[in-house]
Amino acid sequence: MSRRTQVVTAAVAVATTAAAVLVAGPGFDTARVRMSSGSVWLASNRTGTAVLADGATAELVTSVRVDEPGAALSVAQQGSSALVMNQETGVLSRIDSATLDVTRSAAAMPASPGLVVVSARHVAYGVDVRSGEVVSVDPQTVAPRGRQRLAESLSQDSVVVDDRDRLWAIDDTTGDLVWLDGDQRRTRSTGAKSGRLALTADRLALVDPERGTAELLSAETGAVTRSARTGLRAGDTIAVSGSSERSRVLIANSTRGELVVCAFDTGSCDEPVQVGVPGEELGPPLEIDGHAVVPNHSTGQATITDLTTGKVDAQRELFAEPTRFELIARDGVVFFNDPNGSVAGVLDLAGEARTISKYQRGTEGESPTSPDRPGTADQVAAADRREHKPDAGLTGPPKQTTRQAPVSPATISSASIAVSPGNRGAAGDEFELTMLPRPAGAAAVRWSFGDGSEASGGNVRHSWTRPGVFTVRAEATLPNGTRTHAETTVTIDPAQAPLSVTQLVVRRPKPVIGERVSFSADSTGKPDRWSWTVTRPGTIAPEVTADTAEFGHRFTVPGVYTVSLTITSGTRTAQSSRKFTVARGAVEAWGDNTYGQTQVPPAASSGVMAISAGFEHSLALKSDGSVVAWGDNRYGQAEVPAEVADGVVAIAAGGIYNIALKEDGSVVAWGGAVPGWNSVPPHAQRDVVAISAGMAHSLALKRDGSVVAWGDDSFGETHVPAEAASGVVAIAAGIAYSLAIKANGSVVAWGQEDYPYLKLPPEASSGVVAIAAGDAPLAMKADGSLFRWGSYPAYEIPPAARTGVASFDTSHMHFLALKTDGSVISWGEDNAGETSVPPAYGHGVLAVAAGSKYSMVLLEGLG
Repeated sequence: MSRRTQVVTAAVAVATTAAAVLVAGPGFDTARVRMSSGSVWLASNRTGTAVLADGATAELVTSVRVDEPGAALSVAQQGSSALVMNQETGVLSRIDSATLDVTRSAAAMPASPGLVVVSARHVAYGVDVRSGEVVSVDPQTVAPRGRQRLAESLSQDSVVVDDRDRLWAIDDTTGDLVWLDGDQRRTRSTGAKSGRLALTADRLALVDPERGTAELLSAETGAVTRSARTGLRAGDTIAVSGSSERSRVLIANSTRGELVVCAFDTGSCDEPVQVGVPGEELGPPLEIDGHAVVPNHSTGQATITDLTTGKVDAQRELFAEPTRFELIARDGVVFFNDPNGSVAGVLDLAGEARTISKYQRGTEGESPTSPDRPGTADQVAAADRREHKPDAGLTGPPKQTTRQAPVSPATISSASIAVSPGNRGAAGDEFELTMLPRPAGAAAVRWSFGDGSEASGGNVRHSWTRPGVFTVRAEATLPNGTRTHAETTVTIDPAQAPLSVTQLVVRRPKPVIGERVSFSADSTGKPDRWSWTVTRPGTIAPEVTADTAEFGHRFTVPGVYTVSLTITSGTRTAQSSRKFTVARGAVEAWGDNTYGQTQVPPAASSGVMAISAGFEHSLALKSDGSVVAWGDNRYGQAEVPAEVADGVVAIAAGGIYNIALKEDGSVVAWGGAVPGWNSVPPHAQRDVVAISAGMAHSLALKRDGSVVAWGDDSFGETHVPAEAASGVVAIAAGIAYSLAIKANGSVVAWGQEDYPYLKLPPEASSGVVAIAAGDAPLAMKADGSLFRWGSYPAYEIPPAARTGVASFDTSHMHFLALKTDGSVISWGEDNAGETSVPPAYGHGVLAVAAGSKYSMVLLEGLG
């Protein structure tokens, strides 16, 4: 019998829930998947570059110069590479993500402000929405394959490609549905001039506000196969997208500031959700993980809506002023980007945004440098080294792609547009716009104002009737035939922008005493004064007041508080208030108490943020960042070292040892019977975002999505497979095996070969958001349902724990589940009463932890 087998026989494993992130429970962060993986190519027009942004770190990975600064670029993803179309030259470029080599075509299309590039599996399309012309391109060599006119003009919002490489669009002139099937142009009359197309679950959908319908179309004929009534009206301005998981479309109605979701499997549409002020310009919604993210170009905000409940979860300001930004979903990550500015970033479904600076302001004409935020000298140097210029350092035979082909006729890019009285005003204001070509001279000028209207002449006047950020384009043809283009943006505010508080934000929703709570608000209009008060029933004086847009406070008394905010803009005011709970954060335990593991010390009776149960010892994380330990101390596991007296953000109790995650991203370990169990490797001393402890081995999740493992390796549980070397979002260490969740919701398992837990069930292939791995694993799907696999059929999940679960934990042979209503369910072996949940814990529970023959809960403790 091996040493490890002897240890396991004597003491069966205990493991923490996946990722051991702070606190699990209603209103708290649970051990769920983080949207922190994947990368995407983004346009940076002012620097003439495409930049690669990393979703896990929210950092700039590299930038590749494809054209001169100021170029108007359209970027499409082609696998891990990028296709970039320059609207001013018609040149299409491909960036190889592995080598960062740039391959350029000759002018694939005539220069036009209406050029876009869209990518399919085996072909790419360059599309001129103004002329209706389409060129098909080899996505690897960017060599043109063929060119034809698809329509007189196209709706840019409705150019899509399906999974069979077919290009679909709406003819702006006739309203017909037009598409390319190989080289064959096909069409079907719809009359949907204001219609919008979207792909949903690889099927095409057409939304037509004139008829008030959403229609699912045949991929072969374009005929209607299913339909739903949307409630849209003629004249509604809409933006549409489709779900990749379900047969449904998401409709943002700018006219009424609403989000409408229509499902083709039921043939019905949900009640509209108010996501903006009527008249504000909403962009195409983006669906991810059961939520819709709606961009608001008039406010620079994104609104996150739960599609199951139909409620707005969060509203986040991404840009300080109206901005026509884009939202992109990639590998489970939501990216936002202003193509014409320096700011991009990553947005999660809680409304938290991490900003990425594509270049330093003031260096638009130079190569992008390190991000506009603090960083080490090594980070800055690394960013500089990663920058790539396509014509620098080329070796080997010349490539046809390294030099830009000449464009004919000649195009002058040195032109500008003057806007008077300025580039910002209100709906209904009149603006004077003048095209200033260089060299100056008589020119025939054509204008487009971004609202569907056009004009001609060197000096024109125009007014916009609705709020939004509008791109104004002018094209001048000089007497010698030379053309010049210019572009600017004009921001239009509502004529009388209402002042209102749309959301009061309390982070976290259920804090504990001693924890710093952050308060902020989302509002419409432009407040210039804020007045906050936080009160508690039964007291005369407010708990705290503030006059800043955001503030923080630490509460010393548990209870239900009310936060109120009054905002002022000139003579107008608006007010809002909401209640929130400050919990005591008290630990209670029941079951076996052989070593005092259920005898909770006074230090853990309040101000606790997280709990973790080992084999026969317990841990609690306090709101001041300190750790409390009690129970079995035969291996020093209950002796808290000085390193975890403060600054701890997560804890994990192993079999007879512990690990803690510090706020600087380092890991501390103590206790254990065998050298090496608590020897944290160098790779886990920085950039760690989550931890998990098993019987005798530990896991750490790095910021880059990789897993570090150490400790006992008798069964290969610390041999991290290639699948877990990147893209991991949650971890769990079990008795002799390890689990990880990938960004796509699939589970990876490794360790003891004959363990039944390495044979993953079909449910583990997608949609998993949380895991726990003790002697037997549990996993949770996005809808809050649990599933398990392996042996022990007697311990089937009870019906009450199959839905509505917020968090869970598993130990040797018993399981705990915390419901969203704050109640606890337990099942499995009951040797010492560990699964007999006391009636007092039928409500008000914030977190659960399962030890060997005992259980713990973290309570609100409001009396």
